[in-house]
Amino acid sequence: MTAPSSPPPWWAPFVPVISLIIVIAGVVLASGGYIATLKDHTRRIDQLEADARTDAKTRTEMLQQLDLRLARIEVKLEMMAPPKSEKAP
Repeated sequence: MTAPSSPPPWWAPFVPVISLIIVIAGVVLASGGYIATLKDHTRRIDQLEADARTDAKTRTEMLQQLDLRLARIEVKLEMMAPPKSEKAP
């Protein structure tokens, strides 16, 4: 006695195609997330480099201002101090 076999469901032949579509969609979504992360990291690196350039310029300007102030202070001290050729009594 053999039981009559029922026909396969109508969607059964489409299972491999549906699986392939799901896998491709997952790959596309994962690569989209990777690309977004890469763009974010690129933006952050560019911002850090710009900040570093700005900091270097600011640091150079500050050092130049300090050099000028030190030169002025040295001149004032030289004017206030007695000449070195004179000997104190």
